[in-house]
Amino acid sequence: MMSHCLWISRPQAWRSTSPMVVPPVFFRGRAKYSIGCSSPGRPSRGERPKASWSLVEGLASGKGSAKPHAILRAMMLSLRSRERLVPLLFFFLVFVLTVASSLAVARAETGRSTSGSGERLIQEFHVTAADLGIPATSPPRIESPAAVLISMETGRVLYEHNAHKRMRMASTTKIMTAVLVLEKMDLDTRVTVSAKAAATYEPKYWVRQGDVFTVDELLYALLLRSANSAAVALAEACSGSVEAFVQEMNRKAADLGMADTHFTNPHGLDDDAHYSTAADMAVLGRHAMQDKRFRRYVATRSHELGLPGRGPLLLTNTNKLLHDYPWVIGVKTGLTPKAEQCLVAAGARGGVEVLSVILGQPVSDLCFEESKRLLEYGFGQCRDVVLLGEGAVLGEVSVPYHSDGLVKLVTSEQIALQAQGGDQVDVTIAADKALSLPVVAGQVCGQVEVKVNDETLKTVALVADKSFTAPTLRTRLEYGLTRLGRWISGIF
Repeated sequence: MMSHCLWISRPQAWRSTSPMVVPPVFFRGRAKYSIGCSSPGRPSRGERPKASWSLVEGLASGKGSAKPHAILRAMMLSLRSRERLVPLLFFFLVFVLTVASSLAVARAETGRSTSGSGERLIQEFHVTAADLGIPATSPPRIESPAAVLISMETGRVLYEHNAHKRMRMASTTKIMTAVLVLEKMDLDTRVTVSAKAAATYEPKYWVRQGDVFTVDELLYALLLRSANSAAVALAEACSGSVEAFVQEMNRKAADLGMADTHFTNPHGLDDDAHYSTAADMAVLGRHAMQDKRFRRYVATRSHELGLPGRGPLLLTNTNKLLHDYPWVIGVKTGLTPKAEQCLVAAGARGGVEVLSVILGQPVSDLCFEESKRLLEYGFGQCRDVVLLGEGAVLGEVSVPYHSDGLVKLVTSEQIALQAQGGDQVDVTIAADKALSLPVVAGQVCGQVEVKVNDETLKTVALVADKSFTAPTLRTRLEYGLTRLGRWISGIF
């Protein structure tokens, strides 16, 4: 009987024709050689060896017997038929595991970055007036019965003395008269002076009944010469009667929040029921100066007015400060026996505009001098400051699925303010901790709030500086593979 043993055909590169006989015990692991029978007649090259399946079948059926090496031979032949499939399955398994791991890593990374969605990072910092270069100085000594100084930009009070005491305000009343006329009338409208207007008290009479002027000409007379007759003529032309006009004056005062003011006439001649306060007149003056036309009138030092049938009349501004200091920009004087000298004055220097009010000063020259002191004090107490420019970068926020996914948070506009001595400026930055895709450039991602002395002055949006699209499957895979590679390299 023929004895059996296993042989291994060497790879073709070996160039050997004699089979190498080895015991079956050496076959372990994955076979790299063809397996055949050592009986006479070696299989030709490329011929698949045939197994004697009867051995296996016999064992399975309980019939016959087989030696161990024969059973092993049958098993090895069975594996050889699948030897090309195993590598494919192996690499497919590796691919699936890699993709799954990458997506899992991507989800974990983005989960951490977006777990704070809806939450905000809050940062605060504080700035004092000294930090902004505003020195602490004492206000000037003021002897007038009532005075106030405010910032034209913010309306904030820089100095006050009896600012809410009700007092007569004389011809500073004409500021309200001009405000209403400018709101309701066209400057080219022609106005005929009535008998009542012509008879209204004036230090020097200059107008006659029947004279015709434009609204523009009467406003010059009203605000430069402080003409009482011009006030009556404008009131009648604007509202039909002085009484109706006065009602409108009081309604306007209420609208502006001038709670301690009451008008009985459009010119300011003495009347016990005609009064205001320094604080209220500051509110009125600031409101009036917001109209460029009003500014033009009160900043005019002199103006020539043609009188019908007579020679021209030179109108000279009664505000002495306007003639003496180039930085003075208005506004209006007032003087009556009971009100005494009054002055609403405004000045501009270095981008800072301030407005002062003095009421009831017995000495005319001292009224102008104290007004000047207040205005100069205001220039030193106020400073325009740019805290943050437009587009200033205040932080970065990561976005998921992008290797370079950092969005810069920038201010949507400039943050500027007018600070004064003693101010405490608080800046609070609130920004999203994480962003969800897609992100669009200009998208609001937070805000900057500026408070001055615990009062909110301005709120500006923080926006994204660039856009990021929503992730695709490819983006997710690339992101995950990158993170997985970094994780593996960190281990080794």
